[in-house]
Amino acid sequence: MALIDVLQQVLNNARAPEPQQIDQITREASRDDLKTGVGEALRSKETPQLSQIVADMFDKASPEQRAAILNTLTEKLGPGALAGVAGGVLAGHEGRDTPLVPVDKATTITPDQVRDVVTTARSADEPGVFDRMSSFYAEHPELVKTLGAGALMIALARMKQSLVR
Repeated sequence: MALIDVLQQVLNNARAPEPQQIDQITREASRDDLKTGVGEALRSKETPQLSQIVADMFDKASPEQRAAILNTLTEKLGPGALAGVAGGVLAGHEGRDTPLVPVDKATTITPDQVRDVVTTARSADEPGVFDRMSSFYAEHPELVKTLGAGALMIALARMKQSLVR
């Protein structure tokens, strides 16, 4: 079944797609369409806060993906921005010129701490953090499943719109 047909079928059912449908969609969709659809879902007033969505993704991510999520969140923060955030566990990893968060350290971070980091990143870099997280999902399409039903449906609807234009 073609990508547009799968999207139409999922959207017509008006319920969360089956995992194999998500796999097919994320495999066949362009990374740009995936990034745009997820970006719209992350910004939507109809979905949970970005901090909650990212914390949920982090909780389900592999150790390597966890490190990549943290590095994506911290790359635009200024020096000292994380000193009082998440118990200071990520202090010294703010910005591009600092050491990356290693995998072993990423595995010690909790979803609640990630929520705090996202909140700080949003305050410091609005709306850039939305774009960076949308790009992250596009680079790691297997994590799109962690969006939650509402956000996933918004992302898929946006992807379908871009395909029919």
